[in-house]
Amino acid sequence: MSVTMHSEDGVGHVQIDNPPVNAIGHSVRQGLLDAVQWAETQPITRVILSGAGRAFAAGADAREFDQAPVAPHLPDVLNAIDASFVPWIAAINGVALGGGAEIAMACRMRIIAPTAQIGLPEVTLGVIPGAGGTQRLPRLVGLEKALDMITTGAPIDANAALSARLVHAIEDDPVAEAFMVNTEELGCIVPTWELPAPLHDTSLIDTARHAIALNRPHQNAPRHAIDVIEAGLTLPYHDALPIERAAFIQLKTQPQAKALRHIFFAERASKREGVLPNATLISARLHARYIEAADIVFMDGSTPWDVDEAMVEFGYTMGPYEAQDVTGLDLEHTERRAQDATRDPNRRYVLIADRMIELGKLGRKTGAGWYRYPGGNGKVDDPIVADLAIEESHFAKRTRTDYAPDDIRERLLLAMINEAADLLGEGTAHSVRDIDLISVANNSFPRWRGGLMHCADTLGAQKIVQTLEELVKEDPIVWKISPVLKTCAAQGTSLAAYQNSDLL
Repeated sequence: MSVTMHSEDGVGHVQIDNPPVNAIGHSVRQGLLDAVQWAETQPITRVILSGAGRAFAAGADAREFDQAPVAPHLPDVLNAIDASFVPWIAAINGVALGGGAEIAMACRMRIIAPTAQIGLPEVTLGVIPGAGGTQRLPRLVGLEKALDMITTGAPIDANAALSARLVHAIEDDPVAEAFMVNTEELGCIVPTWELPAPLHDTSLIDTARHAIALNRPHQNAPRHAIDVIEAGLTLPYHDALPIERAAFIQLKTQPQAKALRHIFFAERASKREGVLPNATLISARLHARYIEAADIVFMDGSTPWDVDEAMVEFGYTMGPYEAQDVTGLDLEHTERRAQDATRDPNRRYVLIADRMIELGKLGRKTGAGWYRYPGGNGKVDDPIVADLAIEESHFAKRTRTDYAPDDIRERLLLAMINEAADLLGEGTAHSVRDIDLISVANNSFPRWRGGLMHCADTLGAQKIVQTLEELVKEDPIVWKISPVLKTCAAQGTSLAAYQNSDLL
């Protein structure tokens, strides 16, 4: 059974037992609801809830993520725990994350082990807490701490949880301590749902929104979380819950949530399987095509700041040129020289970066690179750099054109996708999952887009090939279409479904 229950010496013991992490699937939800009803028929003073093994409860069951919700729903289960006349004590013996933290908050009292953690990481999966977390947490720890925990998704340790008054005590053996709690003391603790909401402090709300706009401007879940938390500050507890649940259900089916789930599962599988093969080689080749496409766009009609702005709008923390200024243009120069012996002599080579080295513009460390850094402060556009592109275009007898931000993004993205498909076809990359992981971990590809190949599949192989066929007319070498893309387009299949027969 996923939930076990028994009584001993006037105390009910309920344990979540769903290895390996006590995920809160349907059987656990049903078992907890049954336990509430069971406890209310027993001659007991309390229920002590714990988790089997090393976890208390580590969130939703991953197998149910893409399925329609099935009753009993976790909010209903937790409302039953919270409202029960038999008080529940959460003996948090291990990690209590997501729904696990929400279960703990629905209990009358919380005792945590010194090594345990508790948190609401839902925004890292593109959703918000959906079982009362956005309403219970502010009532327990205050608005400022709740905004921070929910919008960042970062768990806190036992000491931080005690300082925030999220838990009542830290004990080596939470179950034993819960057994010893004075009955009168326990009866004096107000159920969480009856606690008043904190004051509606607009300055704290505005500060949280500003932090999200600054640090995670493209992500939907943190913004929705703030909206739902704010709504609950002026509504009765039970009136706010449907708002939270509606936002959770809406976000769960959106592309960002699917992308973040994809990369989450990819990372989890990778941890089980060990080191990714050829990661450095794969990362280097994706980076080379990214920079090549950026340089061509720059020379043929753009500027470094236009390219950077386009890619930041796509979701990168910084664009390719600002990133080079941070790491140093001499590093890129060394990599280019290492490729000289194997570079296709017929492949277009943009000389602007080499000219930058000659001018001593090595990036932030010299005060000037693709940008200028006057006084060591923030970057400013450098007209000398823009003029270099105009000069090189003139020497190469190329007519410059204007590139819209969408054009820039399309070219840089397709250059990487095309190279990634070749990596897959030749067997250097063993799977699209590996490419997704490497692109996020090593190449700064936006995590909330699920990785390079997940993003490619949202575009579709047929559309990608159609666009590349137009680009081939400009340069048949740089834009030579990967056979893998052609195969997927012809068969109407996704890149995720592609199997290299040599690796089977």
